[in-house]
Amino acid sequence: MDPDQSRGVEQKEGEPPSGMPPSGSKGGIFYGWWIVAISTAASTIQSAVFNVGAQTLVLPLIREFDTTRTAVSIAFSLRRLEGGVTGPLEGYLIHWMGPRPYMVVGWIIFGLGFIAMGLCQNMYQFYAAFLLVTLGQSVAGFLPIVTVLVNWFDHWRGRAIAIYQLGGSFGALLVPVLAWAVINIGWRPTTISVGVIVMIIGVPIALMMRPHPEEYGYLPDGAKHTADEQSSLEEGVSSADSTSISEALKSRSFWFLGFSHSAGITAWGALQVHQIPALVDIGINELTAAGVVSYTLVISAFGRLAGGFLGDILGTKRVTAVAFIAQGLSVVILAYAQSMTSVMVFATIFGIGFGTRGTLMTVLRAEVFGRKNFSRLAGLMDPVSSVSVLISPIFAGFIFDSSGSYQFAFLVLAAVNASGALLLLGIKIPKRERRASPTNSSPNSEVNSG
Repeated sequence: MDPDQSRGVEQKEGEPPSGMPPSGSKGGIFYGWWIVAISTAASTIQSAVFNVGAQTLVLPLIREFDTTRTAVSIAFSLRRLEGGVTGPLEGYLIHWMGPRPYMVVGWIIFGLGFIAMGLCQNMYQFYAAFLLVTLGQSVAGFLPIVTVLVNWFDHWRGRAIAIYQLGGSFGALLVPVLAWAVINIGWRPTTISVGVIVMIIGVPIALMMRPHPEEYGYLPDGAKHTADEQSSLEEGVSSADSTSISEALKSRSFWFLGFSHSAGITAWGALQVHQIPALVDIGINELTAAGVVSYTLVISAFGRLAGGFLGDILGTKRVTAVAFIAQGLSVVILAYAQSMTSVMVFATIFGIGFGTRGTLMTVLRAEVFGRKNFSRLAGLMDPVSSVSVLISPIFAGFIFDSSGSYQFAFLVLAAVNASGALLLLGIKIPKRERRASPTNSSPNSEVNSG
């Protein structure tokens, strides 16, 4: 029986919910970790073909349509505009529909968008197709996945999110493969093939997601849910869970969190479009430049894992602030880079800082928003966090087209990126009530599989 059909079915004490793996038994694996694995696979695919891999299309598009870098940058900025406009609606749709059907629709739109992209005949058609891909990736991607992970994990939330975001690094390993296909097979057949593949793989991934552990007899982190533990459902949660949407929107933390997040992804917003062209400009060939992009995201895996652990030890905001500054300094290095050595120094520092910041900013949002309103508040924050990253790709493209160099643009973006460290000072993390560690809540609870 499908796990969703087990809702309301009485479970005997010590038995797993119908249709779920026996995570409470010795040697079993808590289903939340399976969701982490599924989520990581989704992130890997989306990173390889779009979040990172899409920049392999920039130079081929310029050649195909005889256009400028600014014109191509507009497509990538529309990606953030779409998120800023539809983000609040997406948060409510996830809350009302549930993440699983929402993600199924997203993967279908994602694939159809790639097919449309491969068939476009001018830049305007490409803009429309790119928006369709962006919409699909958004519906199938970060917000519904993190909403599920926030529901399934409490004590282990940072680690679960860090593992999920490793998918961005795993996907980066495939970017050189995508670049090879674009250069040697052609960008049109490559994008059409990608569209078919993501639908075939993505829909089953979405169907394996489950929204809440309580519906299947468990507490977050794998603690068993028995009749004697019913009251514990109200324990161990952040005080943010008792905060209404309107109260959260009036809070200082919401706005400082949104603007600091925006600052932290400003440089990345531009680099998603211009990193490969910038490296080509200093004499690095396209395939090698794609390899550098891949390395940047692969090395970010160390930052993601280190950030998850160091945040627990030293404090989330403190470690995140260091990551913001590291990203800014690395972009300064890129602005003056003239050799492969300086490029690799940039890629290493930026990658580690990027990975650390990405994981801990997600953890911060979960801590500030709580489980109950996470998807809605995260969606409502999208217009705030999209401001600078919407502008940065067009800004960098305009500066290059005007001056023939990215240097001034990169220096400005570095300063904005580093400023996010100061904005973190305005965020107040709600107090948490104490709940017993999941490893102690039941002798059979299995949470240490990750």
